[in-house]
Amino acid sequence: MASDARKFQVGLFVLAAAAIGVGAAIWLGASRYLADEIMMVTYFSESVQGLDPGSDVKFRGVPAGRVQTIAISPDQRLIEVALSIKADVADVIRNDDTLRAQLQLAGITGLRYVEIDHQTGDALRKSPRLNFAAPHETIPSTPSSFAAIQEALEEIYDNVMAMDFPKISADIRATLNSADQLLRDERVQRILSGLAELSESASRVTRNVEKITADVEVAPAIEELRQVTTEARGFLAELRKEDVGGRLRATLDDFGGAARSTQQFVLGLRETIDRLDRSLGNLETLTDDVSRQPSRLLFSNPPEPRREGDGGTR
Repeated sequence: MASDARKFQVGLFVLAAAAIGVGAAIWLGASRYLADEIMMVTYFSESVQGLDPGSDVKFRGVPAGRVQTIAISPDQRLIEVALSIKADVADVIRNDDTLRAQLQLAGITGLRYVEIDHQTGDALRKSPRLNFAAPHETIPSTPSSFAAIQEALEEIYDNVMAMDFPKISADIRATLNSADQLLRDERVQRILSGLAELSESASRVTRNVEKITADVEVAPAIEELRQVTTEARGFLAELRKEDVGGRLRATLDDFGGAARSTQQFVLGLRETIDRLDRSLGNLETLTDDVSRQPSRLLFSNPPEPRREGDGGTR
């Protein structure tokens, strides 16, 4: 009897556990089926190794759905990934053109998940172009960080391999040979020697100047220069004042008038001296005539009438 009771208890426990398991499976399946989710699809142009149906879909790190199916696209060059996305997240994706789907690694396990996040620059323009109709609303994708690094490395490798290394090496050798020949030229050696002598001469001149100016006190001269500059600035400031400028202009006008009067006086004095010179000349001529012929003083002819414009006497 004890053995039969124990068997009954074990069987009852197994049946209860099975019922609980079936109920949980039914509840989980029903919750998934009844959840408010929307089917969307994205296409990747790279390997999706590590991504499986049931993998997470995250919106900026927040769980937003899961991967439903993974298949090859109708053009057989892209990978089609169907996603079950929460309705509220789907609304955000529809209204934001900067959101892109991207493959990300889940730690160091090698597993991957789909991350939906904002992108900028070239990442927005690297979405694959579709030449077929998608079965659901499409989320544009962008290459993963690993794919971007791999693409950059491939581009660098292509650029390096495109370089003509033999020609570059030959050019470098030719340049080195030319430089060696130039340095061996006697004229270059003479120029270098002259530069060395010039440098030594400049050093000696510098040392002599330092010796000459060692005992010279520069500070007093600088202070006097500062004082002179200050006085000059003060004088210019006074000249800029209106009253000083007016007086200076009036004084200059007076000097100008006096200069003009002096000039007129000198011109008049010169004319008077010219007249006196001519009168003395005429008197000297008359004296000579009287000395030679005294009778002409009484019996000479009358003088000719003076012509207009003639300043002398005849």
